[in-house]
Amino acid sequence: LLRRAPSKPARQRIPDAELPLYTVLVPLYREANMLAPLTAALARLDYPGAKLDIKLILEAVDVETIAVARSLTLPGNVEIVVVPDLHPRTKPKALNYALPLARGEYLVIYDAEDRPERDQLRKAIAAFHEGPPNLACLQAKLNLYNASDNWLTRQFTIEYDALFEGLLPALDRLQLPIPLGGTSNHFRVSALKWLMAWDPFNVTEDADLGTRLARSRYRCRVLDSTTFEEAPPRLSSWFPQRTRWIKGYMQTWFVHMRQPARLWRELGAAGFLGFQAMIGGTVLSALVHPWFY
Repeated sequence: LLRRAPSKPARQRIPDAELPLYTVLVPLYREANMLAPLTAALARLDYPGAKLDIKLILEAVDVETIAVARSLTLPGNVEIVVVPDLHPRTKPKALNYALPLARGEYLVIYDAEDRPERDQLRKAIAAFHEGPPNLACLQAKLNLYNASDNWLTRQFTIEYDALFEGLLPALDRLQLPIPLGGTSNHFRVSALKWLMAWDPFNVTEDADLGTRLARSRYRCRVLDSTTFEEAPPRLSSWFPQRTRWIKGYMQTWFVHMRQPARLWRELGAAGFLGFQAMIGGTVLSALVHPWFY
């Protein structure tokens, strides 16, 4: 007979008075229609409102989203941050602009369509407390709330399940570099600032930051909590997203391979090979994929 592995004991709930201040950064661009559901999703988080520092990061040229945001009756813990229109007009540039305004000891990134599980911040705090001193980042799992819409969204679901339920947890167990998922990344703010935050010119700043964390001997782990987001339901929205991801992985590979010997020393043999497989392998697999048809 197969024996079931003993279940982990439930974590004791941390009293509200002992919870640290948590910053939530949400960059938006031309997403005025997402503001109402976004603020509703953030209001459902199981975390004391007085200890949440929420920043809605808007681009100065996006006058429609700014107007809608200012027309809403936002809670006192929500602040609108307008990023000056300076190039590059990218998500990491916007995050870098807002980071000095963050008041929390910990910080999480969410996208406009994200629907995190209610207890995600509490789970993150518990995981940081239980983890090693060099634990700087937690990547929550991502999944889709429109998985059954059509064939394309079902393919996305397969990809997300393989990545966030299989591959990233395996990298975590092997202590190999983890390419972050772009959203639901939880950070120690001190470590993030020490790393000089995000590369404003990299269109997959998450993958680059995950590699820099590993090179600096910081740990990144997978958090057992899920954020649900929307998969592109049409090829017209899927194609630019996918090409941006591939472009960003190419950027990341070339940047970190400028000095291969130094990368080997900083990541170690296993980490170096893991980087080649995850970053370089992602680009290579896209190139050879058509031949498999």
